[in-house]
Amino acid sequence: MRHAFLWAVVLSLTLANSIPLSAEPASGESTSVCAGVVVSVRGDVAVEREGSSGPVTEGLVLQDGDIISAQDGSRCTGFTPSGEPFDLPGPGELRLAVVGAEGVLDRVSLWVRRQLTQWIGESRRQPIVTRTLMRDWEVETLTPAPIIPASGGQVRPEGAIFYWGSVPGIDSYMVTFVSEDGDEASRLIRSHKLVVDDLIPGQEYVWKVRPAIDGWTGQSKWRGFRVMLAEEETNLDDALRSMGDLEAGVLLLSAGLHEEAVYRLDAAVRSGPQTPSARRWRAQTMAEIGLFEEAYEDLVRGWSEP
Repeated sequence: MRHAFLWAVVLSLTLANSIPLSAEPASGESTSVCAGVVVSVRGDVAVEREGSSGPVTEGLVLQDGDIISAQDGSRCTGFTPSGEPFDLPGPGELRLAVVGAEGVLDRVSLWVRRQLTQWIGESRRQPIVTRTLMRDWEVETLTPAPIIPASGGQVRPEGAIFYWGSVPGIDSYMVTFVSEDGDEASRLIRSHKLVVDDLIPGQEYVWKVRPAIDGWTGQSKWRGFRVMLAEEETNLDDALRSMGDLEAGVLLLSAGLHEEAVYRLDAAVRSGPQTPSARRWRAQTMAEIGLFEEAYEDLVRGWSEP
């Protein structure tokens, strides 16, 4: 019951604070409309769409044709529907012009736009990293529940990292992978972490983990993920080089790279002015991983900070 409550609270981060200025496409319809997203907002900022207006909140989905207005002393940052990051200080106005043919956008913008649109429009369950600030992801669970990658997330083609909750008293685990072609492979691991280098780029897999004890009945459910293509990885890293920690964290979240998103959001939490926004986005990330108590703590602190 507590986890259900925590999950409901975390969902409010992006659902209760979005103004319903457009409808989601029906199931089975093509999502040709590209979407942007508001990453942080401070002060009095409003958005106008098709004659109606409302306040801008973090997580708000942006569309071509929107007009964002920031009053004196306000500030708003995010990604436009073309995939470009923006920073609007007040007083100021940003008109999100309708994008023309896709050929005018470079490969990085196309990739960023596709990641944001897929994350916002389809599932919100998508996993560069500054590898100097590492977490150990040490979580104890009754069954060895997968933590990273998140359900529906992604991993890099080389050095894909998998974490799961450790069961007290158990020091060896059997990790099983099944590719979309049906190939199955298992590995015996004396840890709660596994690094894999032989996954096929572009392929989707499912994986699960159980204690390496004969007859043990407790095991995780299957969890799906996708392996990035090398070109996608290059385009993502190119885009990240010009971004601050908060925007980079949100983009990594949209790309399904949850561990790397947390590292950048950790840095953004320590940055000062963007700390409240960074906490709320980190809460979203932790919730998608399944660490609901950590998500709840960030969410409560994020809304209480000025």
